[in-house]
Amino acid sequence: MLALTARAVKILLLLLLLGAVGVSGLRAREITVVVDQPIFSPLPVRVPPLKGPSSEALNLTRVLRQDLDLHLIFKVLKEPPLPGVSSQGYLIAGQVEVLSSDLRVTLELRDLLEGRVLLRRRFVGPRAAGPFMIHRFVDEAVKAMAGFPGVSYSQIAFVRRTPKGDELRLMYFDRRGERVLYRAPIILSPRFSPDGRRLALVSYDKGRPRVLLLDLTTGRLSVVAAFPGLNASPVWTPDGKHLVVTLSKDGSPDLYLLDLKGRVLRRLTQDEGINTGGSFSPDGHYLAFVSDRSGSPQIYLYDFFTGGTRRLTFSGRYNVSPSWSPRGERLVFAGLRQGKFILFSMDPEGGEPLAISGGGSYEDPVVAPDGYYVLARGKGPQGRGLYLFLINGAVKKLYLRASDLVDFDWGRLP
Repeated sequence: MLALTARAVKILLLLLLLGAVGVSGLRAREITVVVDQPIFSPLPVRVPPLKGPSSEALNLTRVLRQDLDLHLIFKVLKEPPLPGVSSQGYLIAGQVEVLSSDLRVTLELRDLLEGRVLLRRRFVGPRAAGPFMIHRFVDEAVKAMAGFPGVSYSQIAFVRRTPKGDELRLMYFDRRGERVLYRAPIILSPRFSPDGRRLALVSYDKGRPRVLLLDLTTGRLSVVAAFPGLNASPVWTPDGKHLVVTLSKDGSPDLYLLDLKGRVLRRLTQDEGINTGGSFSPDGHYLAFVSDRSGSPQIYLYDFFTGGTRRLTFSGRYNVSPSWSPRGERLVFAGLRQGKFILFSMDPEGGEPLAISGGGSYEDPVVAPDGYYVLARGKGPQGRGLYLFLINGAVKKLYLRASDLVDFDWGRLP
């Protein structure tokens, strides 16, 4: 019985809200996308074992190598450079010391070709904090080597569908520390607050969908929206003080601005098809959202200063799931083309979208907190699960193998 109910709610909240139509009906204005991937050569980084007590040093060496590997742009080598031999690339070396119940971790990044130290850091803290010391260092090291900050110090929330219902789970970007936060018959749209301390989510646990807030520090749950009809698709404002939520309490599904106590502050759309939230520009000026007001789902921008709305996507008849880069210069979204979902990157000012995925079908893209990576759910060359992309499409990799994953988000660690 639960499976039937779950399926009905899934159709209601996802397909209906997005104005989905059958693939066979998507003929007009479809395009054949040929993805021309940029040429890319990974940067060689040598990471010999860290010095120090075997168990601690071995564990942190593994964390260091895995962090670098997850960034997609490095070729991680375990051997140290040969003495007296000039070589290209980088070297990360370090030492781990045990101080009673604490660790002292010293790490250094060196440019092998120029023979100079680019970064040197020393961390002291509890033993359990060792991996986080590595994450902090790697994010700085990525910036020193590649010119943009890393994403090791971040977290992933995701929903797994099980025979007994949905489970909201949380883990660190290195895939460690996975734990269950919340269970309900149906869970959708987990969304991190800008500071990474809370999750907004849609829960179908009392006979209808509700928008809840989950405090990740205390575990406390509070209700934001439980109006008659649909309560769906929460989107945080960049200041973390408000949510835009899709509600149908006044008729058709429209966008409303709410405070965190559930008070309606503004209605953003007025009965123009089905409207569902998406993603804010970093400055809070615009909200990218999906509407079928033109006859099929397309991406629109709502201007919070003027109250005006303009259509952004025109290529293809089915474009959904906009995710705004924290850098502000690109929107990533999924478009259905010839029966498969393709990820696109687009200038919010307009123009032609650039395809960044190929060799599979990928949905629900989320841009990383640093603005240079994208996670998307789908089926690719390595199977089904979450795939990690560079935002320009140069590299992709299966990040988390999962056939039961239905929704997710990527946020900062507080």
